[in-house]
Amino acid sequence: MDFLQKMSETARGLQEKARELGDIAKEVTRKSGDLLEVTKLKYEMSRLEKEMENNLAGLGTVVYQKFRGAGDVDEEIDRLCQSTSRLEEEIKALDLQIQKLQPKTLTCTQCKADLPPGGKYCSFCGAAAPAEDGES
Repeated sequence: MDFLQKMSETARGLQEKARELGDIAKEVTRKSGDLLEVTKLKYEMSRLEKEMENNLAGLGTVVYQKFRGAGDVDEEIDRLCQSTSRLEEEIKALDLQIQKLQPKTLTCTQCKADLPPGGKYCSFCGAAAPAEDGES
């Protein structure tokens, strides 16, 4: 009977370890999905920033043309300004999405080192970690 009891306990222990590994695998999958999404968002943000740079360069050219006496460039100036403003809003929205997927890490109030998630003390200077949002 003792042998069967040990086998049963071992099986329960293995079952618990398998459950823990499954949970870890789910977390890794979620984090890798988040990383992929952040990479896509950063790529899109970079593309929009480049488009905005082109708008601003074009805007400078058109304003200079107006200064030199070219007529009827006001519509183009307005179009470039509107487009640039819209791009700024899109970039801000992407940045907010990235921040939601990548929350900022806590920093030690004493030595300014990055703290690991859930840490209670700084591993560099030993100071108590600041409370995370949502903790009491």
